[in-house]
Amino acid sequence: MKISFNGACKEVTGSCILIETGSTKFLVDCGMFQGKSYYKNIEDFPFDPEDIDFVLLTHAHLDHCGRLPKIFMEGFRGRIYSTLPTRDLAEIILLDALNVSRIENKPFVHPLCQESDIKQLMRFFTCLDYGNKRKINDNIEIRLRDAGHILGSAIFEVWIKEDGITKKLVFSGDLGNMSNPIVKDHEFIDSADLLFIESTYGNRLHESKKMGETILIQEVKNTINKNGVLMIPVFSLERTQEMLYRLNSFFEEQKINGVNIFLDSPLAIKATNIYKQYVDFFDKEAKELIFKGDDIFDFKGFKMVKGETDEVLNASMPKIILAGSGMFEGGKIGIYLKKYLSNPLATLLIVSFQVDGSLGRKVISGERKIKVDNKEVEINAKISTIFSFSSHSDHRMLFDWAVKANPKKIFVVHGEEPASQFLAESINGVVPDYNTFYNF
Repeated sequence: MKISFNGACKEVTGSCILIETGSTKFLVDCGMFQGKSYYKNIEDFPFDPEDIDFVLLTHAHLDHCGRLPKIFMEGFRGRIYSTLPTRDLAEIILLDALNVSRIENKPFVHPLCQESDIKQLMRFFTCLDYGNKRKINDNIEIRLRDAGHILGSAIFEVWIKEDGITKKLVFSGDLGNMSNPIVKDHEFIDSADLLFIESTYGNRLHESKKMGETILIQEVKNTINKNGVLMIPVFSLERTQEMLYRLNSFFEEQKINGVNIFLDSPLAIKATNIYKQYVDFFDKEAKELIFKGDDIFDFKGFKMVKGETDEVLNASMPKIILAGSGMFEGGKIGIYLKKYLSNPLATLLIVSFQVDGSLGRKVISGERKIKVDNKEVEINAKISTIFSFSSHSDHRMLFDWAVKANPKKIFVVHGEEPASQFLAESINGVVPDYNTFYNF
């Protein structure tokens, strides 16, 4: 068995692992590179997409599904295995990425790809439930387990039989933070010969969620008291829905009031509507609230912006604006950064991971002037951060998950080098380099 790493090696984006057996070739994820590695998206694959028999897609984030159109345009016609929510979310994510590339005049993963190609790609999905084994061919079986990262995210267990010997491979995908709202906690795996584990926060421990909620409430109250504006850049999947869930609970409990809240992200609005279709995937607490009649994504003073941003810009203070993208690049957030980032009465609340090279990382690093859509903006607004809302496991959670799987060998991926190396040292794992391979 040959294992090749074609992305997310000593970095967070571009997840893509190729597994080759005597008779089968398959990928686990085929994600887009982001930030300073974006240029890798237009490089040739080190394999022929026509030779790939199937893809296991762990979830719908762009760094895991973003190069699916590329392999499709280059001849892949196998099945893509995922959950139902992942299929539906991947479609809107890919269509949005194509649109953003046109708006920003950046190359898409394939220059000839059109909306119709992405629509055709979706026909190759085979959607599976958690917990049931599925025979792929005479030598391979798979099973999906809940990864607890975003709606529909999956851990893949893969049994491969070669020369009469069966080996079990486990791919973590992105493992969720424990006790996050809406999605269930990630499941544990009881055995593995070979384990592939993410390491986004492999060298960090999260703050307590209570501390994060305290910061969020305080920033909302500060915005109301100073009649200002609170900007929250959000990812369309999970972070948007989690922020709405928390804000809804604050209003329901009368902890905050007297402020208008806007969600200005067409993609996040579409994603939220998909979330509403899959309540069965929610955790017990979210289900109970819904069954009691509480719309967990709606509350007094909240509005989804379906028109122009002028409605938000012209709205009176105080106001809270949630807009994409979570890393400040693409989406509507740039409009509000240019308008309000130089205003000392404004606050920018960062609640998402910022990849190296992104505009968001520059702000977190303390830069006082940034370029937004080629316009230089001076930062006079307050910068605040919350990392406890992360949808990724921290070091302790990753360590516990890996140890319980009791693997014979571990590959540590999907993390910047310090995070990957720190986790690898603690669990006796290997951090692969980009475009390298191993025999197992």
